[in-house]
Order: sequence, then C-alpha cells, then structure tokens
Amino acid sequence: MKTTFNLLLVFIGFFCKVKSQTYTTGVINLSPTSGLAMTAKIDVASQVTLTLTGPTNRWFAIGFNSNSMTSGTDVVSAHSSGTLLSFDCNLTGTSAPVTDAQQNWTITSDASSGGVRTIVATRALNTGDANDYAFSSNPASINLIWARASSNTFNYSYHGGSNRGVSLAQFSLVTPTAAPTGSSSQTFCSGATIGQLNANGTSIQWYANSTGGNPLLSSTVLVNGTTYYASQTINGQESLSRLAVTVTLNSIPSAPGVINGNLDFCYDATSQQYSINNVQGATSYVWTNPNGTTGSSIGTNISLLFSPSFETGSLQVYAQNNCGQSATTSITINQHLPFSQTLNVSTCSPYNFNGQTLIESGAYTYQGTTIWGCDSTILLNLSYNAPINQTINIQTCGSYSWNGQSYFNSGIYIDTFQTNSGCDSIVTLDLSIYPIEAIVIDTSVIDVFTWNGTEYNSSGTYTQFFSSVFGCDSSVTINLTILENGLNEQIERFSLYPNPVGENQTIYLEVFETNTNYSLTNENGQIVQKGETSGSIKLNSELKSGTYFLSFQNRTVKILIK
Repeated sequence: MKTTFNLLLVFIGFFCKVKSQTYTTGVINLSPTSGLAMTAKIDVASQVTLTLTGPTNRWFAIGFNSNSMTSGTDVVSAHSSGTLLSFDCNLTGTSAPVTDAQQNWTITSDASSGGVRTIVATRALNTGDANDYAFSSNPASINLIWARASSNTFNYSYHGGSNRGVSLAQFSLVTPTAAPTGSSSQTFCSGATIGQLNANGTSIQWYANSTGGNPLLSSTVLVNGTTYYASQTINGQESLSRLAVTVTLNSIPSAPGVINGNLDFCYDATSQQYSINNVQGATSYVWTNPNGTTGSSIGTNISLLFSPSFETGSLQVYAQNNCGQSATTSITINQHLPFSQTLNVSTCSPYNFNGQTLIESGAYTYQGTTIWGCDSTILLNLSYNAPINQTINIQTCGSYSWNGQSYFNSGIYIDTFQTNSGCDSIVTLDLSIYPIEAIVIDTSVIDVFTWNGTEYNSSGTYTQFFSSVFGCDSSVTINLTILENGLNEQIERFSLYPNPVGENQTIYLEVFETNTNYSLTNENGQIVQKGETSGSIKLNSELKSGTYFLSFQNRTVKILIK
C-alpha cells in the first residue's frame, strides 16, 4: 500500500483498575460516505468486544494503536463475503495484511442488512500473542486506522486516498447497568412461557441462573415454583445483577362439590340457604338461580327467596379464577305448596277414608300434612249406595215365571241385579207353588150319591170344579157306580159309625177283612188323611168341619165332620 497511515497513540492518564468496570469508546464514525460508511465501537471490561460496520460489497479493515501502516500493527479485516475464518491479521508494511497464525478474535455475530455489514467479535484483553494489541481496562484513548476497497471487491488492492483514514477513540467509564425492576412473585396460568414474565427495563433477557448461562427462549414453558432471573441491556451494556422472579402457576379450578341445602321444602315465604365447600385455586364463584327465585352471591354461600309460583328448577354454580372457569355443579330444587283436594266418590261398597270405614253418604274432611310437611286438606263428598238385599215371598198355583225363567217347584231362588247407581242388588225369591188338582175318584154307592147338594142316582162320570184352600183351580171327577138292591147282601156285611162324627174322634168300621188301606178326601179332591185300618180310624186333629169322602175296598162313603 503506497499511502502511509499515521498512527498516534496518546495516553491521557492511567487510573487504577476497578474490577467489573467497563470502558467504551461509544460508536466512532470512521467514514460517513453514503453507501460506504464505516463505524467502530470498542467495549473493554473483562474482555474486549468490538462492533465493526462497513459496506457489504467490499473488503474493509481497521488497525489498533497506530497512525500508519507500520509493520506489526494489529489489524482485523472483513475480506470475504462468507464466513470470516481469518479475521485476525497484522501489517508487515504498506502491503496487504497478513493472517495471524493464532486467531484470537471470536466472531459472535456477522449480519448484513440494507447494504451494511455488522460484525461483533470478542477476545481477551491481552492474548499473549505478539501480533495482538494488549488492551487495558483504563480511561485512555486510542488511534484507529481504517481502509476499504475502492471498488466492489474482496481482493486486497490499493484503496486510494478517499478510502482510508485515522480516528481517535476515547474510552469512557460505563456506569454499570442496574438490574431491571419488577415483582419478585408472579402468578400465571398453566402453560405460560418466559415471554409472559414481567420486568421493567430495556432489552430484557431471562436466565435460569442468577449469573452466567445463556438467555432462555421466550417460548420456554414456565415451571411452577421455579425462580427465573432477568437482566437488562442499556447502551449495549447488560446488567451484571439480575431480577429474581419466583413463578406460581394456577390451573382452572375444579368443579364445586355437592351443593348443600334443601332439595324439597314447603313454601313459607322465607329464604332457603345453599352452600358449597371452597374450591382450591378459585377466586370467585358464579351462581345461576332457577327461574322464580331471587338472590345473588360470588362466594360459597347463597340465600334464595322463592316466589309462591315456583315449583321446580335447577340451581347451578361454578368456580373461576384468572385461568378460566370450572365445570358446573347443579341440583334440582322442588317447592311444595299446601295441598287441598276435593274427592267426589260414589261407591256401592264401604269406603275407607283416613282409617275409617264409611257406610253413610255425607261430607268428610281430613286435616294433615304431606310427606314434605305441608298442610294437607282433603274433602270427601261420599255417595254410598248400599247393595239391596230383598226377599220376595210368592205363593202361586202351578208355575211361576221370574226373570225369563219358569219355576214349577217351591223353593228358595236367588238372583243378582244391578241398580241405577251400578250397585249389585240381591233378590231372594221364597216361592211356594201349589198344585192345580185334577182328582179322579172311583166310588160305588147304594141307590143314590149326594155330592155338594147334588144327588146322583145313576152310574156315570161326574166332574165338579172347586177352588183349593190355596186359591188354585181344582177339579174332582167321580166315576160313580150305583149299586142296586140286589147288592144289599154284600152291603150289609159292613157298617160305619158314627156318621156324622165329631172333630178329633174315631170312626169305627166293620169290614170283611182286617188291615184294609183307606184314604180320606175333602170336597176339593185333596187327600187329607190316609193309612191302614183294622176296624177304626182316628181322625187327625187338623181336620175341620165339612164333608169328606172315605175310600176303602173300592168303596167310597161320605163322612160328615161336625
């Protein structure tokens, strides 16, 4: 290189080194040429940090502690568009820089944007390398030489007079950056990340440790009970101390347990109390009342007033915090009113009401309580229609028709009917059927036969009609044989006396032989007494005065009982 750079190192003073103090040159404008500007900033603390900018389309370089291209000057150079593997160089005169065998600068960042390339590199204050300038942490000044290519190239060549220069850099003590401020205890919901932590400061970075380590990504998920540490960076100076923040993570609260309180009750115009146990992590509760009730609460207890028209509804509650709300817990509430009922009952059987057996029509009242303890009134209007039990005594002749059926014999008959009210009616028929008599009598008499005032003096069949003692029509037919006098001999062979005979007396007979069967018939043709006789007949005491016919041995004799 034909142009000689003049490097002048001027030391303003030396101060005692203070541990952890940082000195900086601030940003030095090496070249303000538009599109080709170059800047440098050197920070000296426990190590040296160089921030160098220049054009993206050509090589550029600076040298330390020199005012010309003096041999041995320590130089760094951006001489490639790609990765800079040989950033650390030195000068051997006015020729191109020579790469150091030992690369002591570590490039931590190399980025291009808008035609400007920014390189950040660090190294020790004193590397022990003869080719490296030894920086000291003091308030001093340093000359910087700089140069860049005169065209768009990364090949070293003469830069020309307008593409080089010397600048004086003054180191100033940097006041240590304080830790950011903020709450030392912060609460979030589960799943929160580092990016949600809060700290007051500039360019906040979060670490897992109080010192050292690498910044945590903002997407790092927070862990409950863990302490995180925040630093801030001001004017490129990161704070050495850090804000400690301990994290508490909350979850959405669980659903409340059972709602305590009356599920069934009687209306009495007073409030009903309901409650739940406290839910861990909940900050408040939301109650939803059933329609027809009033009352509100954000706590674990609620007092509800029910309107008289309320019958049934659902009471609901859920717990909530800043993370969300729980599932809902609910109960069904039933309000019961005083009970009043009127029963209109028509029955054919005894009716059981409140433990009583009722067999009379009328109004009956029951006063009590329901299973819920509510007043209960029941009015019974009872119409009692007892079954009808009736006995009919019928006496008739021949036969009797009843309910479509004919009866020919006396007896007890039972039938069941239904009344107009639908009740059973039992009718008992006590039936006496008297026969309609048609009596035929064969008789023989001497000369003349007198019957009911009529004299018969010739043989023949004669019929007379009568009404029996039961009022039944009867007929008596007599096959009459009139014996002529030629039979007197036979007739004389028996006699009967007395005739007439008194009631309850004895008739005496003289017959041809003993043990003769006889029958005694009244004027209606009914046999009123019969039996066997050997010569006398004792009349029954039931026989009354009248005309009777005594028949024996094919003979019939009229008997008068007085």
